[in-house]
Amino acid sequence: MPDSRDVEAGFDPARQALTEQIERLTEQLEPYQELVQARDRAEKALAALEGGKALKKRVQWEQLAEYVAEHPGSKPAEIAAALEVPLANVHAHLARNQDTVFDKRQDGIYLKKDWETHRRDTDDR
Repeated sequence: MPDSRDVEAGFDPARQALTEQIERLTEQLEPYQELVQARDRAEKALAALEGGKALKKRVQWEQLAEYVAEHPGSKPAEIAAALEVPLANVHAHLARNQDTVFDKRQDGIYLKKDWETHRRDTDDR
């Protein structure tokens, strides 16, 4: 019966080859990261629609604002999918803060100038 160290050593070349392949693939995918992220958001949205993934129920409007700051022009469904929260919660925050934080346009959601002055102190949460 072979020694377990011999067996483990036999896996080293395969492990090295797979590690190198993963590194090459990661480098090749780098220019497509935006597409990969968009695909991930679409898959999350589909899972949410199909009930395949449990959604978090609570979200603060600041979380929506931070997402929109990074992704201006996002649609409410995209925001909900990315934050993994119900679309109804996103719509409620957008409506409640439309005069101070969010600017809803035909092409998506944007932030109003000086929106951060309305941010609540969240350090103690």
